[in-house]
Amino acid sequence: MRVEELASAHEVSVDTVRYYQKIGLLHPPARQGRMARYDDSHVRRLGEIRRLSAAGFSLAQIRQLGDGGDDPMLMALGARRGDTLTFDELVQQSGLDEELVRLATDTGLVRPLRTSAGGADDGPEAASGADEGVTGGTLYSAGALTMLRAATELLAAEMPLDDLIGLALRHASNMEAVAADAVGLFADRFADVPTAQRADLAARLIPLVTDLVAQHFRESLVEHATERILAGDIDDEPASSDAMATETPNARSAGDSGRRTSAGLRTRTAVTLECRELSGELDPLAVFAASDAHQRVYWACPDGDLEFCALGSAFDAIAGAGADRFASVADTLSLLDVTMTGDSGHPIGPLAVGGFSFRPEAPAAGSVWEPFGAGCLTVPEVLVVRRGGQSWLTSVPGAPVWPVMAASRSGVGGTCATCGAADGSGVCGLAAAAGAPDAACARDDTIVRGDTGDDLTGTAAGSLADPELEAGPASDLNAAALAVLGGSYRADDRYTELVRRALGRIAEGGLDKVVTARELHIASGLEPIAVLDRLRSRYPSCVTFAFGRGSQTFFGATPEQLVHCDGLRLQTDALAGSGPRVGDPARDRELAAELQRDPKELTEHAMVVTDVRDTLRACGAALDPPSPTGVMELRRIMHLHTPISGRVPAGTTALDLASALHPTAAVAGLPRRVARDWISEHEGFERGWYAAPVGWTTLDGRGEFRVALRCALTGPSETRLFAGGGIVEGADPDAELTETNIKLEALLYALEGD
Repeated sequence: MRVEELASAHEVSVDTVRYYQKIGLLHPPARQGRMARYDDSHVRRLGEIRRLSAAGFSLAQIRQLGDGGDDPMLMALGARRGDTLTFDELVQQSGLDEELVRLATDTGLVRPLRTSAGGADDGPEAASGADEGVTGGTLYSAGALTMLRAATELLAAEMPLDDLIGLALRHASNMEAVAADAVGLFADRFADVPTAQRADLAARLIPLVTDLVAQHFRESLVEHATERILAGDIDDEPASSDAMATETPNARSAGDSGRRTSAGLRTRTAVTLECRELSGELDPLAVFAASDAHQRVYWACPDGDLEFCALGSAFDAIAGAGADRFASVADTLSLLDVTMTGDSGHPIGPLAVGGFSFRPEAPAAGSVWEPFGAGCLTVPEVLVVRRGGQSWLTSVPGAPVWPVMAASRSGVGGTCATCGAADGSGVCGLAAAAGAPDAACARDDTIVRGDTGDDLTGTAAGSLADPELEAGPASDLNAAALAVLGGSYRADDRYTELVRRALGRIAEGGLDKVVTARELHIASGLEPIAVLDRLRSRYPSCVTFAFGRGSQTFFGATPEQLVHCDGLRLQTDALAGSGPRVGDPARDRELAAELQRDPKELTEHAMVVTDVRDTLRACGAALDPPSPTGVMELRRIMHLHTPISGRVPAGTTALDLASALHPTAAVAGLPRRVARDWISEHEGFERGWYAAPVGWTTLDGRGEFRVALRCALTGPSETRLFAGGGIVEGADPDAELTETNIKLEALLYALEGD
């Protein structure tokens, strides 16, 4: 039978069947050509899974029961029934005094599973114990015994009984609130579901909350204990931050995650940042254009009302190669202490900006990606933020701010706080801070000197800061590169063959989807400033970005949000399944409708939605009800788009979520590891930061990471453009090549004006 028939037999979705197969609950189907075929064994196994789920067993527990043999339902329920104890058995097996067990029961630390009605069959023990809250018919779970045995060991270690009970009661009180929230969440989510189905859902899903909360508590406890031990904190008094760490003032780098001194103490770094609210709007792209800093970042999200430029490095959190590179960066950032001085009210506060490579391994030595590494988040020396009609400058004391002064000369608006001119943007007074105390105003057409001693005349500053670059060598460079390329990129036999190999691998089984990509070479460097200016105006719903490392610049305009985290709220997008957009409203409506009916595109999109939601739930997120799938329309392409939002546990950061989500099924495939390994073996080029997380985070964990798509890496003599597409069963190689061409054209057409 087909997968649709199997799903219908047990009234579940096709996505659910495929998810069970992905996590190993259902064995792979047989293959007849390219068609997957399911048999009676799949029907029987799916029925077992559904019955056990309805009885409250987690998917992990069901997996442990295996497939076939005796009825797993009876085996599981029999094990559960045999796993209970009476009060007397609980006392005897715990080894504790009966009064201590009664105390634990009366305070609610140990809870009975059920209590009989106290009828005649209960006997005299039930009656005698009723007044004390314990009856002969009371049963306790094996978990109660585990708790009491743990208490026995703690008491044997001379832990104070009163303090232990107080700690347990605090935990119990907090868990009551969590349990109430969990039940409320289920009640809200399934309010419109019939009562019988609600009971089945509760029996299946609510026990998963226990697994989630218990594991989080255990890991948090171990983490805090480890921190104290590694810090050498074995005294009676709680360790202060001063006792746990040494300080390094204004250090420029702390790249080795979790560094230790010879005394075993973690090295902390103190950075002071001066904040100034500018009197008008300053264009961050103009600052980016004016700078020659080795590290520079530009970020613009017009629809999100955020644009910034980050220059230099006050502190680097450099990722070590390996699967824990996100955690290593987070650990290093935790060693940073930032003090803000100057104006208050900064819209987002100190930022760490940067990105990660697609693969956990560091780029090969000598490759074009080597300057970018496996990942890095940087607290910049100079940060210019434009938001809500205002601009802010944050900088390390003594940092070179002459690019900001130069940008202020480009006539972007605002009133100078020093001279009152309409085009000063409020930064003329920065001349003194830049090392030119005699230059009272940046409007002065005589020489303004930065701290490097470079001469910035009015003409030079204006040209450096002009983001349009409509004339001159830079525009000629972009036009020449486009002319040399012509239409040669539209044919790529190597890529269509790659798609065919991917389809062959999918047909073998064990790989549901793989994202194949291509790299387009141009034997010329580009000037990205003009391209960035066009991208931010043409794609306001996307994030236009640029990361400069020396002579290399990685830039683009990505529509795909990996995660946005603001406190306890998260937002992400499932973006997969693409089609062309021609610019004619009537025709585009037809194309959008066709895209929403296309079986191949819908299958690809459903895989991404399921993968993202499952991953976020595993992180402890309480997701909002599913949103309908719509279409995101961009200039020349449209995508199936499903927004996903929810709440995350306290302490969860944007970096945590980015680590869990990357690489999504939208840029790697499913299963993730199988797809990623296939890509490494067959794709034929190094992705670097392409299709990987780039973005920013505040030091308290808020932030946004995007997937680096519609992008290019350019250097002095060569440019590489990247594009890819998701391959699932039924994909057509020629159509996939056309899709990559449309994606490449997002950048190619930005090399020239409208």
